[in-house]
Amino acid sequence: MILPGIKAYFALIQFNALNFGLLKNIILAIVLGAIAAVFSFRLKFLTRSGSRAAFLLALPLFALGGWKWSVPMIWFFLSSSILSRVRKKCNSGIDLYFEKSGVRDYFQVFSNGGLGGILVIMAYFSDSGLFYTVYIGMLSAVCADTWATEIGTLARTKTYNVLNLQTVEQGSSGGVSIPGTLGSLSGALTVAISSAVWVNEGLILYFCTIVLAGISGSFIDSLLGATLQSGFYCSICGKLTEKKFHCMRPAVHKKGILWIGNDLVNLTAGITGGIFAIIFRNILR
Repeated sequence: MILPGIKAYFALIQFNALNFGLLKNIILAIVLGAIAAVFSFRLKFLTRSGSRAAFLLALPLFALGGWKWSVPMIWFFLSSSILSRVRKKCNSGIDLYFEKSGVRDYFQVFSNGGLGGILVIMAYFSDSGLFYTVYIGMLSAVCADTWATEIGTLARTKTYNVLNLQTVEQGSSGGVSIPGTLGSLSGALTVAISSAVWVNEGLILYFCTIVLAGISGSFIDSLLGATLQSGFYCSICGKLTEKKFHCMRPAVHKKGILWIGNDLVNLTAGITGGIFAIIFRNILR
């Protein structure tokens, strides 16, 4: 009777310690999430709705995932926001083509990172490291896509349709360029670097898996942009744009499926990046 009693006592201590650790992480998540949301709003990285969404996303990432899950997301968000700010100063005219640009709203926050909040909860109740691989693959894809857009439109350069490689207007959905492709590679690589310290497998395998997943997800984004993503024709300026309203007037639906916009395309690219991470991980092993 004494031995089972001692085991139960130590199990209770361990349970209470785990609960205390979780409570401490939740409090830290609330504080850090609030600070990040406020500063992002003040610096005009996020809209008011975007900052609220970022706070909600930060709670599970900080509380359940710790720095292992938070640092790659923070890196993606900060680097992409800074690149957007720089690009806007260098080539602001390109915003005429984008459905959304610059200051991110809650749709953009959840489409780029919402899946991460779900994955960290699943990982918390599982011993499998697969969820983290999927998470980093997803982040690699959305970062690769964002960097491709921002670096590819940083200065005037030739842009080609991803399907037929015909020259298109810079900023067009489904457009690719040499600077943009290099930006995509760089974005995927930096996400792999930001998470490498927590990896317990071979780094070469890990880097190849995450970078390939990121580039593949970014390619899917471009492919969807050229085919299914909605595009609109402005009868005033004659441009094909992602915006439903252009030059202060409604634009005419010209291509793609009406309800498929940039946020849905980004979400799909992130999901495919996570799937590709699993595929490449198994192939390269």
